[in-house]
Amino acid sequence: MQLRAALKSEVQKRMSSFDAQALANISDSVPDMSEELLERVEPALDEFVYGMPQKLSDWNGPHFVKVLTSVGVDNFGVAGTQRILSKMGITEPNQDFQQRALLRIQQAEEDGDVRKETWGLVHKRVLCYGEWELTTNGHPLRGTLLRENGIRVGHAAPPAWLRAFPTPINSVIGRDLCGEFQLSAGIAIILDTAQGDIVGEVMIFSTSTPCCSCLALLRQMQLRFPG
Repeated sequence: MQLRAALKSEVQKRMSSFDAQALANISDSVPDMSEELLERVEPALDEFVYGMPQKLSDWNGPHFVKVLTSVGVDNFGVAGTQRILSKMGITEPNQDFQQRALLRIQQAEEDGDVRKETWGLVHKRVLCYGEWELTTNGHPLRGTLLRENGIRVGHAAPPAWLRAFPTPINSVIGRDLCGEFQLSAGIAIILDTAQGDIVGEVMIFSTSTPCCSCLALLRQMQLRFPG
């Protein structure tokens, strides 16, 4: 308790010196101050969400890269990301789906880590699971998909309209290798083949908080499949 109180006191003293990324990180680490910290990061959340292009074709231009540079955040953390998803009109999936996702991810983890076992690569595994239950011109379209972060052999290239972006702090990381991007790209390829209007829902679960690039791909998906 003394350590927590000391941490809170130190954050209060230095709060005015923290940038948006630091505020987002600390909001998850110091729950007692989460709301106060998020109030300070709120302008960056709004700049990020409302700076997203409103037309799919505009994502190929330089505008959103400038938005990311201005915001200066790679990852808004758990609390910040929840606020962003709410602003984007994306709701939390139901508990039944979350339980299915956890079970499927557990099965994948129990199957082992091929990269570690084959090449000795030690890395943070991010597993992402998705389900979709849709109709196209009255015909059902259902499915599930699991993807993991990192380089994969045999995966199809993402659709030309779906773009990943370098994040401003760790700009050398290829965000098209994120598990969320690979999962969304796989779902998008399937939905692109559907004929007529698509109506229904797509649910996604990730074992990690998505980066800003992966939040942006969700808006691209919303624009491509508005139903």
